[in-house]
Amino acid sequence: MAHNWKRQASLAYGCALTRLALNVYLYFEEWPEWCDKGFSCQKELDESYMNLLGRYLSGDSEKLLNELDDFRDRVQKEASLVMAYSDGFQIYEYVLNRVERRFKKGRIFPVEESAFVGNLMRYVASAREGAVQYQRIGQIVGQLPVRFTKQKYFSMIHDGLTTYIGSDLAGLNDMMFQLKSGSMAALREGYQEEYKEFNETLSSLSNLSFKDLKEEAYDHAVAQIMSGAEKLTSLSGYWVHMQEMANDLYILCLTGLDAVREIAEEDSGAGILKGLWQQYEKGSRNIPKELTERLPKLEGIQEEYTEKYQRLDFHWEDSADETGQKGQMVDLLMSGSTFVSLKKSRERKNVTKEDVKKVADDYFASVGSVFSSCPKPVARAIMAFTLSCLPVFLNSPDDLQAYIQDSLSCCSDPAEKEACMDLLMQLMERDGYELV
Repeated sequence: MAHNWKRQASLAYGCALTRLALNVYLYFEEWPEWCDKGFSCQKELDESYMNLLGRYLSGDSEKLLNELDDFRDRVQKEASLVMAYSDGFQIYEYVLNRVERRFKKGRIFPVEESAFVGNLMRYVASAREGAVQYQRIGQIVGQLPVRFTKQKYFSMIHDGLTTYIGSDLAGLNDMMFQLKSGSMAALREGYQEEYKEFNETLSSLSNLSFKDLKEEAYDHAVAQIMSGAEKLTSLSGYWVHMQEMANDLYILCLTGLDAVREIAEEDSGAGILKGLWQQYEKGSRNIPKELTERLPKLEGIQEEYTEKYQRLDFHWEDSADETGQKGQMVDLLMSGSTFVSLKKSRERKNVTKEDVKKVADDYFASVGSVFSSCPKPVARAIMAFTLSCLPVFLNSPDDLQAYIQDSLSCCSDPAEKEACMDLLMQLMERDGYELV
């Protein structure tokens, strides 16, 4: 075990040092784009991270882990909130996509509706891997018109959640997070005055009368969504980048005392970090030429360490000592899951029927209040969006075909039906499927 930890620590350290040097360099290079948006929490966390990095570089690594835990939690909270805003914008984009054909002409479909359903079924079946088939089903469900009651929707959500019975509770919790975010319920719980621009846009969209929407109002709403979505994408990328830097700094703190270090890599990686931090201390975002000249020396090193790390054979799951706990945390941070939790549950719990009922009831109460305050088109968009997140809740190809047929036949709005079919056509075309 000790030998495994030494090897693990050395490879993880080398990978993290190289990756962190490159990411902090990119952080400085992209600073104007990411950081001049006026969000106070962003500026505060920028300062917190650079303070942590400076303390690490001065040799204060052992005392940083608790602060890094707190920092990661704060970044994840902001990233989750940005995700909820992004989902809210997607909900309104879904609605506006379905009124677009009132104002703009689209393609004329070469097949009848029943033949189109058959093509969707063949499109799903043409994927050889089951995971890809499930992905395609989710995408189709997410684009189809929705015409059923809230009770029917709640029943479908509950049935979908029952697939988690017997599995780890963490999976069910992750799904409930997605559902709350995708239903705009999370926005009600995490409303932030700081994101005033996004709040105002969503408020403006919520006041639209989609039934008698005029073309000018439609165009303005589309422009609002495109502008907000672009900013949210940038902000989301920023939080992911910040969390990745926090993860690598965490790895360095965990492994630094035990890792075998390569002198040339240490000189290049740590040299870039120290040089950039010194620029930050001076209040400068300029990157000295000598630091840029060190970058080629890091090329390919991260990939080499990652490949070697993935070939390691170690098992820390049953180890309760300090080394084993470090090994587990390093492996989680090296897993590629940016927002992975490092807080190990004392008791692994499998999902029961009671668990499903409890989380479902809580979700229904949250989304019910959203439904009661939003127009029908928005409620339908939420239903479609969240159903597409679920594990496949249709038990057979016949169930899927019936669901598609019912969704299309129950839609009496020609503009909406044509828009849905067009979007589904685009899904098939993107994957190279040609209509039969």
